Amino acid sequence: MKKKTVLKWGMALILLTLMFQNAYGDIYMKQKQHTDAVTMMGQTQPAQDVISESWITSDKIAIMSEKQKVIMDMDKKIMTMVNHETKSIAGMPMDFSKNMDKKGDMSAEEKAEFQQFMGKMMQMDVKVEETNERKKIGKWNCRKYLQTINMSMGTTTSEIWVTEDIKVDEELYTKYSVGILAQMPGMSQNISAITQELKKIKGVHVYSEQTMTMMGQPMKSTIELIEIKEEKAPSNVFDLPTGYKKAGAFR
Repeated sequence: MKKKTVLKWGMALILLTLMFQNAYGDIYMKQKQHTDAVTMMGQTQPAQDVISESWITSDKIAIMSEKQKVIMDMDKKIMTMVNHETKSIAGMPMDFSKNMDKKGDMSAEEKAEFQQFMGKMMQMDVKVEETNERKKIGKWNCRKYLQTINMSMGTTTSEIWVTEDIKVDEELYTKYSVGILAQMPGMSQNISAITQELKKIKGVHVYSEQTMTMMGQPMKSTIELIEIKEEKAPSNVFDLPTGYKKAGAFR
């Protein structure tokens, strides 16, 4: 299997997992995300600073930044990625294993290798520890949590500052975070235990620092909440741009 393909799929899935720890009910969120540069499997990912806006409704999620837009249809279990730089649109099942049937550029051996790789990579153990440390971040009173995600491909440790000043729909939060994880290869076996750990974090994530160690390479990132509000999503927020070409997943 091509190294570039493995890296893109692996990084996309792990970043999605981190992203959905910050997804809540039918609301609008604006976040500032920073990721340090990292080199892995001969591929270099430059440092990134991104302002993202998210709309979460009862059946869909849209995450938008200057360079891309990601739409998840939770009922149809389809994820669509829009790349504004290449003016392309790529769609895939949220059950990533089903996407293999559509990848005509991969041999049967490569598909089997990929399935095995993803199954092992996404076996996940999550531990959450509540601390008594508190501080004010912006206008919100926050408590610190420590979270560790162990996977066969590496470990992610997070320092998460959470506020209960902002009220969110916890049921929808659980639905989305667990729903995304459950679609990933290797997750169904321990999804119940993961759900219980994630529920230990009470409130909205205001600021977090993550260190992801994958294949011996550390990658550091931060996520900061800028704005959050409950408001009906615009009718066109889930629309796709016209004139863009269709592309294979993550090309």
